[in-house]
Amino acid sequence: MNNTKRPNKFSLTYNKFINIGHSLSFLFLKIRGLQGGRDSKLESITCNWPNKLLLGNQCEIQNGVDFRIWHPFNDNCYIKLGNKVFIGHACEFVCNEKIIIGNNCLIASKTTINNTGHEYKGNAAINTQPTTSEPVILEDDVWIGTSCVILQGVTIGKGSIVAAGSVVNKSIPANEVWAGVPARFIKKRI
Repeated sequence: MNNTKRPNKFSLTYNKFINIGHSLSFLFLKIRGLQGGRDSKLESITCNWPNKLLLGNQCEIQNGVDFRIWHPFNDNCYIKLGNKVFIGHACEFVCNEKIIIGNNCLIASKTTINNTGHEYKGNAAINTQPTTSEPVILEDDVWIGTSCVILQGVTIGKGSIVAAGSVVNKSIPANEVWAGVPARFIKKRI
């Protein structure tokens, strides 16, 4: 016996309106300069400079994702997503230098990728010291678990996995599983 209820007409109509809203949001981002994105699905996202977001084909980006680009007139400050990238809800990208996500990557909800830091020498107030930044690169076929933090200067090698809740502060070789705070090697991916 199947106890699964079918959606009522109100629910189906509401869902159609939500999908229309997402389509309009995607269109407005395209008008503002978003590049690429053929056959992609974007829900409600925030992007202060859509012309610096290069979206691959067949991507899915869920609600509440924030793409924050700090230097839109710097050619090295952009976010590039490969093809078939999935980004879960409430992720945050803080870009002061390029962030590159390869093809077929999965980034779970509430993950932060931040390639910006701050100098902290003892002879001056921290807020008066210069920022630091280094690119972040996720190569193809990378899976980032829920609520991870990826910091500046990190490259995550092809086929690697980062377990939920990890903080990645150094680069990860290809086909490895890492976990923890800070993230450390757990095992090879076979």
